[in-house]
Amino acid sequence: MQTHTYDCLYRLDGKPNYERNLKHICHMIDVVVLSAIEYPVKLLALAEGAIQGFPDELHDWDPIVYARVGAIDLSGPVLAPLREKAARWGIYIIAQAKTRMPEFPDRFFNTMFLISPQGEIIHRHHKNVVFTIEHSTTPHDVYDEWVAMFGEGLDAFFPVARTPLGNIGASICMEGNFPEVARGLALNGAEIIYRPSSMENKVTQGAWEIQNRARALDNTCYVIAPNTGRHYIDDAQSQGFFCGGKSMIVDYRGSILHQNDSQEDCFVAAPIHIESLRYHRQTARNFNWIPHIKSEIFRLIYERAVWPVNLGQRCKGMQAEMANQVLNDTLRKLNEDGVFQPTELPMPSLAR
Repeated sequence: MQTHTYDCLYRLDGKPNYERNLKHICHMIDVVVLSAIEYPVKLLALAEGAIQGFPDELHDWDPIVYARVGAIDLSGPVLAPLREKAARWGIYIIAQAKTRMPEFPDRFFNTMFLISPQGEIIHRHHKNVVFTIEHSTTPHDVYDEWVAMFGEGLDAFFPVARTPLGNIGASICMEGNFPEVARGLALNGAEIIYRPSSMENKVTQGAWEIQNRARALDNTCYVIAPNTGRHYIDDAQSQGFFCGGKSMIVDYRGSILHQNDSQEDCFVAAPIHIESLRYHRQTARNFNWIPHIKSEIFRLIYERAVWPVNLGQRCKGMQAEMANQVLNDTLRKLNEDGVFQPTELPMPSLAR
C-alpha cells in the first residue's frame, strides 16, 4: 500500500505528530480491504517512512536527540491504531518505523515489524545497511554487542517469521541493493520478502524493478515492494519529494503480478500461492537456484572486510559528514587493494 506522508517533526525541539500519518494509513487500510473484489486481503504492507517520514535524514539531526524525541517504542501507544486495524480486519500488517531498543540507550534502529490478525507484534527485523544520510544504528554498527546478545546465526541478522501465509522476511530500502540480504533471508526459510521503498530517479530509470525482480528470481521468493508516496516536509505541502511510485508484487519466477505507476495514494494486489512456490522449489530444475549454491567457493568473496565493523563505538549514530568520511576511507582502501581503479577525471569535493 502506497500512501502520502508527512514528516513527524519539522523541528528537533518540536512535538512529534504521528497521528496525522496513522489516521490516513488507517483510512487507506479500510479502502484497500473494502476494495478487495477478487481476493480477500490477508497480508497488507506499508512503505518505509509511512508513519514518521524521514526528518532525521533530511535535516541531518543529532541522532541521540532524535532517538529520544522522534523514534518510537514498538510496545508503546503510537502503533495502537495499526494493531487495532489488524485485529478489526483479521489481517497481517507489515510496517516500518524508526524504533528504540532498551538494550541500546540513545540509539534508534530502522525496524520492520509484523502485526498478527490478533493485533500483536510478532516479528521484527532491524535494517542491516543504511544510506549515508540515514542515522539509524545497524546491527553491524554494534556488531560485538549484538552478537553477544542475539548470537551470530541467521536469525540474528536475517530473521524470518513463520506464519500460516508463508515465511516472511524483510529487506528495507537500502538493503534491497544487496543480493546478500535477500539470500540470507531465503537461506533462513523466507518465502515472502518485504522490500519497501526506493528513491528517485532510481525508480523511473528501472533499477527498482530490476532489483525487485532479481531478488525474487534468484531466491524463488515473492517480493512485496510498496514504495513511498508523495512526501511532504511542511504543513503547506510546498516542500517535499517523490519516490517515483511503481509499487509492485513480484512472484517467485521474477514476474510482476501487479504494479501501479501512480506516485499518489494507491495499492497493488495479487494472490500469493505459497504451496505453488513450495512445489516449484521441490521440483523445478530451472528458475530454482538455491540448491546449486557452492558455499565453500562463495565464502571467499567475503573474507576481506569492506565497510568497517563496530562503528557505533565511535558515536551513537553517524551524521552525514562522518558517514561520507567513512565512505571515502572505504573507497581509498578498495583502490589500494586493487578492487577499484582510481579515476583520472576531476573529483567533486564531497567525494575527495
